[in-house]
Amino acid sequence: MTDETAVVIDAPPQELWDLVTDITGMGRWSTENRRGRWLGGAAGPQVGAWFVGVNRIGPVVWITPCEVTVATPLEHFEFQVHIVGPRWGYRLEPDPGGTLVTEYRDWSYASAFNRLLRWSGPLGTLRDNHALHGIPETLRALKEHAELDR
Repeated sequence: MTDETAVVIDAPPQELWDLVTDITGMGRWSTENRRGRWLGGAAGPQVGAWFVGVNRIGPVVWITPCEVTVATPLEHFEFQVHIVGPRWGYRLEPDPGGTLVTEYRDWSYASAFNRLLRWSGPLGTLRDNHALHGIPETLRALKEHAELDR
């Protein structure tokens, strides 16, 4: 299962690439992520690099270890969220209005923890709906941030 939303942002691909791959600053527009930190000497997006994301919904804070699975500069950035299981990513495509940015989450692999969460009923449904609704909200905030001085 893949959920995705796309929006055209009036900014060049290089600027948007720099924004979506800056996991230390993702909290500026994400509805859930507050910040991230590269691990093991990684300093940026490259396949195999690991980072930890710090997330928050209301009073609940948790961390997620993530591994970069795709890092095609100016085109595609994706990471696997370990423990829970989805892959999150951003695709960038040139567009007459700037850049078409697609954010997605792919559930082709779901960990045992994720299956348990989904089967838990209301808790899993609330969490899943929050993440799903966060995709267009994140893109809206990213667009606002990128177009601020244009």
